[in-house]
Amino acid sequence: MALYLKKRTKTKIAGVVLLVITVVTVAPLLWMLLASVKTTAQMFANPPIILPPEPTWENYKALLTGTESRLPFLVNSLVISLTTTVIVMVLATPAAFGFAKMRIRGSRHLEFWILSTRMMPPIAALIPIFLIIRKLGLFDTKPGIILPYIAFNLPYAVWMMTIFFRQLPSEIDEAAMLDGCTWGTTFFRIGIPLVLPSLITVAIFVFIFSWNELLFALILTGREAKTLPVAISEYSGGVFIRWELMAAASILQIIPAVLVVVLLQRYIISGLTMGAVEK
Repeated sequence: MALYLKKRTKTKIAGVVLLVITVVTVAPLLWMLLASVKTTAQMFANPPIILPPEPTWENYKALLTGTESRLPFLVNSLVISLTTTVIVMVLATPAAFGFAKMRIRGSRHLEFWILSTRMMPPIAALIPIFLIIRKLGLFDTKPGIILPYIAFNLPYAVWMMTIFFRQLPSEIDEAAMLDGCTWGTTFFRIGIPLVLPSLITVAIFVFIFSWNELLFALILTGREAKTLPVAISEYSGGVFIRWELMAAASILQIIPAVLVVVLLQRYIISGLTMGAVEK
């Protein structure tokens, strides 16, 4: 009986902790959602208006079609994030397969060197990268922001995919070789299908990083290649802050990432649990 009560108490405590974490996580999002459907007057009303009596969609309309339109910057973010994700995964996946399955002299040292580049704080490389991008004539262009994103995401993707490929039994590779398969055939026909959930998981993380990144986008872009995070940050400048427009733009910023995670959540779970049980 005592053991049952102790277990029940632990369950209740865990439930309370999870509830607190949920409230702390959801509360800012809920405030942002409510603020996005308020007018400027309702935002500064005294006493504060929590639930607007008549929600307005004018903020979203202004962001998508009006003078405050942020649609071009949303498109820029999508193009940059998707391009970065595709290029990173195309480069990282075969490299990771080579590190995990092929006996290459010095591969361990090369693998560590690739990972060590990710340990450097991005801000430490900001000025050199800015000078290089400007010298190449890529300032305020999509390639000028995509290249740094690839450089900082590639080590992470290679590292993660190497771990996933190493979880595949070596007997599979040996059997494929005995059947006359080359390393390329083994990679495309056996390796990729087996780690597909993990590949999608890593791609999602790369996409979300590129989608939310602000520092490099703020320094390396002007008007033409500006991304949505930079456009949102501009609302905090000036004398008067349009909180309702900032909230609506933030909701637009969140939606694509949430959709990607919701639609591909089963791959995320499968990918993150792959290799959890040690063989």
